[in-house]
Amino acid sequence: MANSPFLLNVSDLLGNEASSRSVTVAAPVDWRVEMIEVINDPPLEADLVLHPVSGGVAVTGRARFTTKDTCYRCLRETLTDRDTSIGALFDASNDDDETYPLEGYEIDVSQMLRDEVLLSLPMIEDCGDDCPGVVSSAQTDLNTDLSGDDGESRSPFAVLKGLLEPEDRTE
Repeated sequence: MANSPFLLNVSDLLGNEASSRSVTVAAPVDWRVEMIEVINDPPLEADLVLHPVSGGVAVTGRARFTTKDTCYRCLRETLTDRDTSIGALFDASNDDDETYPLEGYEIDVSQMLRDEVLLSLPMIEDCGDDCPGVVSSAQTDLNTDLSGDDGESRSPFAVLKGLLEPEDRTE
């Protein structure tokens, strides 16, 4: 992992008279959550500022990346450019789950970036307000073929309409 773009030498930040330093990390990643995937091209790019703090290094900044999203309603794939803020602490003691490990004079920001990027993604993604929703048959894509629209409701609950009895049916 010595050649990893995520491995940063912070020896200059651990001294008494250390000052903050900016660094840019760019690398393709293979991360995904459910129906959202961070794609390799363009690679993830993070502009980070490394700050010396007592016992460690604080990392702040922004990460830019592109995701391939699959709409949960119609299963159409779209590409989305995203941007998220980064903030974490690398601590030599590493005695809690709130910090990342500072081992010697190097920090590995890959796990921190992965956590921050994946946590910034939406739980579910749709392709927009104009998404027609689920398909009514396996042969019809409601995004492109509206010819199968017979005027009935597209609600998935429309089939339950026939189960309801009108209240004044006895007349």
